[in-house]
Amino acid sequence: MINRVLNVCTGIIGVLYILVDIVFHLTVWGLIKFKRVSYPLAFRLADNKSLFFSIILILTFIMSLLSLIALISNLILFVRADFILRVVLTTSGFFLPFVHGEATLSLCFEVFFISLFLIYLYKISHRKQDISDSEFENYKQM
Repeated sequence: MINRVLNVCTGIIGVLYILVDIVFHLTVWGLIKFKRVSYPLAFRLADNKSLFFSIILILTFIMSLLSLIALISNLILFVRADFILRVVLTTSGFFLPFVHGEATLSLCFEVFFISLFLIYLYKISHRKQDISDSEFENYKQM
């Protein structure tokens, strides 16, 4: 159960991180387009009080820590369903803040992460249990 919570928290924090990043870039784009300011000045004005930077830094720390813990948990519980999906989700969540180079590559990686998270949510909502009843009965007898 805690494994599922860690994976979902990794996904939620990742989506929040992506949303804050999109809002920041839309703010910069708006300043460039409507205020007619230069690119470096738009970045400075968009993050005037370091609000975006602080939020992104906090989300990066939390997401990296949660993703690492979730990855270790997924590797320990490798016999449960959707092992590869869980490992790829948490690994991509760990590297999501660190893939910022070309805008196209970053956007593709963000779409990849969100699609993995949506697939994971779909899978856990349609799964009855991670372990079968017979395994649970054997565990209770121990």
